[in-house]
Amino acid sequence: MMPEPTPNKDAAAIAAEHNRDCDFARKALAFNHLTLSYIARGAPLDQLLDRIASGFSCATPQHMLAIFLFDAQARRMRIGAAPRMAPAFLAEVTALEVDDPDTPGFWRGLSALGAPYGLRLREMLPLRSFAGEVAGVLVVCADGQAAVDDSVERDQGYRDSVGAAVSMAMLAIERSLVPVHVRVKGEPPGMADERMALAIEGSGTGIWDRNAVTGEMYYSRGWKAILGYEDWELSSHLEDAYQRIHPDDLAYVQETVRQHFESRSDSYQVEHRIRCRDGSYKWICSRGKVVARDAQGNALRMIGTTTDITEIKRLTEKLAKSSRMLDYLTHEIPGMVFQFKVPPDGRGYFTYVSEGARETYGLTPQQLLESPAVIKTVIHPEDMPLYEAARQAVLAGASHWILEFRVMPPGQCVRWLRGEARPRRLADGTILWHGFISDISQSKAIELELQEFALTDYLTQLPNRRHFMQRLQEEYNRIQRGIAGTAAVLMCDLDHFKRINDSLGHAVGDQVLKHFAGVLMSQLRKTDAAGRLGGEEFAVILSGVDLQAAAEFATRLQNCFAGQPLWHDGHKVEVTLSIEIALMQADSAGQEQVLRASDDALYRAKERGRNRFEFAPLACVPRG
Repeated sequence: MMPEPTPNKDAAAIAAEHNRDCDFARKALAFNHLTLSYIARGAPLDQLLDRIASGFSCATPQHMLAIFLFDAQARRMRIGAAPRMAPAFLAEVTALEVDDPDTPGFWRGLSALGAPYGLRLREMLPLRSFAGEVAGVLVVCADGQAAVDDSVERDQGYRDSVGAAVSMAMLAIERSLVPVHVRVKGEPPGMADERMALAIEGSGTGIWDRNAVTGEMYYSRGWKAILGYEDWELSSHLEDAYQRIHPDDLAYVQETVRQHFESRSDSYQVEHRIRCRDGSYKWICSRGKVVARDAQGNALRMIGTTTDITEIKRLTEKLAKSSRMLDYLTHEIPGMVFQFKVPPDGRGYFTYVSEGARETYGLTPQQLLESPAVIKTVIHPEDMPLYEAARQAVLAGASHWILEFRVMPPGQCVRWLRGEARPRRLADGTILWHGFISDISQSKAIELELQEFALTDYLTQLPNRRHFMQRLQEEYNRIQRGIAGTAAVLMCDLDHFKRINDSLGHAVGDQVLKHFAGVLMSQLRKTDAAGRLGGEEFAVILSGVDLQAAAEFATRLQNCFAGQPLWHDGHKVEVTLSIEIALMQADSAGQEQVLRASDDALYRAKERGRNRFEFAPLACVPRG
């Protein structure tokens, strides 16, 4: 029989439980998104696996997660990540001779090794490459001295955490096999405090540094790339720089520079045409500022940024060359360049902030220059500990700062930012930061969409075949370990669905599929799972039920579907449902065999008139 519904709880308790679940889901989603972004950018495999394992253990303290990599040639397991596990136990694991880790024999051997160290194995899931080869295993253990709450392991949130850990571990392993063709070479450390370009290498913004005394110019890689030059091309002579400026714009640029050198302007900003390597011209926007003067006020050094605004110019011309619109668009160029100084007393302050502060933090450069602590008022509370920890790591000696975090600008939506800088400790103990802040909200949204696309059927919003098969594997493993007794696997097929598509059109057919998905989800318990396998075929896992309970569910689903018909143009769309039921138990040959048995029963149901359910013979799914 199906379990009785949980008695009504106090409304406050229900609300508190809901809030806890939502908070856990939000944190897990943020953690997974950040991990996926690290995988996409090619972070080291050992760091990725350690992050996955540590993150899971922090989320579920009563469990420990380890990832072992399989070396098929050496027939040995290697430690991918195993926080909180005894080194002696790990040494014994790596000493095992293993032909195939995805076997009951390896499970028993691993269980035996863990027992003396107080470890009870709860789950072992294979990590397969895209080619289908076993690249390792993910193991979940519990403390052998403590009681394990089985309801925690049946909770959907916990199951999602396990599934996410498996998916991310497989992606990280597969990503580590992709060769890295290009690596950016760093410049000598001694130049880091002199060139802001090092702080934003590869950001797409060009940086220039002008010696106002000698006329020598420094251009970052990004600046040269805007004009199509390689890093070793272009001279550092000011005369050559002026020759590249369009003749019609040269006098304007020189006059603007002169006014800024004479302190008649707070900053230098010009928009002009410049000749590229191929002879064509681009429109660029250059912003800069004199950062060093002598005792008489003569300019010594000016640093600035350059951005390609060719497309913006074209759009502006198309909009009748509206200067107001042009100013708006140039201010929409993303990214904030900054210089930040932290004296030995730890009270840091900005010495330079670009206009990008408005588009990133929602603050003006002047606000940051006057009070750097104002940043803390817009950082998301959940990310503040991470932000402070990263800052303290730099103060403790870290040579590179990279952080992705959320901000809540006043009156605006939450946005994701990515900060990168190369702090350098000066001789007097001062730490000087040159860095760049960029808005990565769009890429974060894309990561979420890709993750949902990989696991969800777009039409019905149910788990797709890949996700469902993963859930079926997990349920089968639970049964094999004795955590669950049985589970029913149901195949659901909409009868004569082709007729609907042929007679009413595919749009109505899609409505029928979505309608059935909604009815199906309304009948499931929290521990059950459903998915769309393809076409009009759906599958259901009823955890911990026998055939009688499965039959009652099938009857209830058929009656509910029949009692809630879809209406189209004032007429009911008549659709019936055939269901096939197979029981998955400890002696089943495998989840694939159980699904195949259920699928076989589908044909019997259709042969016997449809709109019915059939049982798969128990004899067709025994372990061989």
